[in-house]
Amino acid sequence: MSSNKPTRKFSTGATSHRKRQMSLLVEKDGHVNAPLQTLYLGISAVFADDHTAVIALAIHDTVYLNDFSIKHISLDEDMREGQDLIADHIINEVETYEHENFVKFIGAGLPVTLKYMSPSLCSRLWLDLDIVPVVLRPDHEAKEKNFWDVKRVDEQADSMARKCILNFGPSLVPHLQVGYRGIVQTDAGFRVHLTNLQNHKDTCSSATWGAMQFYANKLREKKTKIAFFSATPQGGGVALMRHALVRLSRLLGVDVTWYVPKPRPGVFRITKNQHNILQGVSHPDQRISDAEKAAITDWIEDNAKRYWLSEGGPLRPPEEGGADVIIIDDPQMPGLVPMIKRLTPDRPVLYRSHIQIRSDLVANEGSPQNDIWNYLWSNIKDTDLFISHPIPKFVPHTVPKEKVVYLPATTDWIDGLNKHMNKWDTGYYAHIYNQQCRNQRMTELDWPNRKYIAQVARFDPAKGIPTVIDSYAEFRRRCDEANISDVPQLVV
Repeated sequence: MSSNKPTRKFSTGATSHRKRQMSLLVEKDGHVNAPLQTLYLGISAVFADDHTAVIALAIHDTVYLNDFSIKHISLDEDMREGQDLIADHIINEVETYEHENFVKFIGAGLPVTLKYMSPSLCSRLWLDLDIVPVVLRPDHEAKEKNFWDVKRVDEQADSMARKCILNFGPSLVPHLQVGYRGIVQTDAGFRVHLTNLQNHKDTCSSATWGAMQFYANKLREKKTKIAFFSATPQGGGVALMRHALVRLSRLLGVDVTWYVPKPRPGVFRITKNQHNILQGVSHPDQRISDAEKAAITDWIEDNAKRYWLSEGGPLRPPEEGGADVIIIDDPQMPGLVPMIKRLTPDRPVLYRSHIQIRSDLVANEGSPQNDIWNYLWSNIKDTDLFISHPIPKFVPHTVPKEKVVYLPATTDWIDGLNKHMNKWDTGYYAHIYNQQCRNQRMTELDWPNRKYIAQVARFDPAKGIPTVIDSYAEFRRRCDEANISDVPQLVV
């Protein structure tokens, strides 16, 4: 990778005083107590000739350009097959800058041309450095003339950094995008490219991957359109699964689209009460009134007629461009089923129940659970399959056995919740967590001096949080009895 071509190295960074101060802090307390400065990155590259690439990196805070570098690297003819020298250089440069200057890069903007020049760059930024890669089309907003190609490579990198920042909100996560007809445009409007197919293949056995590819190929060959409908684009397990599924489907070339209704504030509380009643965690006397049921039905029908049953909508017949298969997620959306079946009786409609349903309470005639289930079942009964968690008692007795299939909840091993992170990035998030603990006057994490047990869930009555706390208390008592002093902390 050496080259005698002119280069421009990073020339600014943390002051010597800050570097010394932070080094002493890390040496004393580890990375958890090191407050890293958050920055954004712009990257661009061009080929100077057949054997040389020119790579520019631009570093931004949310307002100003902080620094930039330019490097010529040689692309040797004898480099190993699959080797990505451009990605190697960028990953090394960025990681070195982070550690030398005690910063954390949140996102990196790069032009779509660079994604093809360096196929592994995006996934390595995400998996190796925990940087969100935002792939941008420089000419996306150009109406007449595009000046991208006349810009110098350092100007291109600076432009990418500025455009990258626009994709992040105050909490430093990408903006959630919901487009026309309520299409959930995952990963910041499909601009964030976290992984490639090989990354996903590495998370499972060859048999599992082969089976998945078999069905994906069938769906591609038949050009099958699949549409998912759920109530919200973020905030719970269903949304986590759908974001991951859409992301993988796009990599596979499978036509999967996810829709959510336009929110109606008055309905949200009703649907939450509905959930709590079905799960048996509401007040014993709480019920959903006829007026509240009518409000839910009106909300769903209004969205369907306005966005999904109109010309070009996903609920139109397949021959008119509608979806071939429809999956309804959770009990907010079953009102769609009768409308779909009236229009296309033979189109497959699947209902997926993601929650615990207290079937024992549903079986009690006149109970709040029985009442709300009868309301839901009047719509769900026309679906072709009832997909439940693999726990038979979660399926009410009114559901015919021949319609029931079981499917567990799933997770993406390489999304932001599950992927492996190095000590540098783990320390960054642990420091943020401890800051919140200090603000709330709660006990801070003593990691890495002490290990910890974590439950990740919404603060929802049905998530079993009191049981987790009671179990941890019993665990601590038993540790005391056994004279175990190095006891893990609990994080909820």
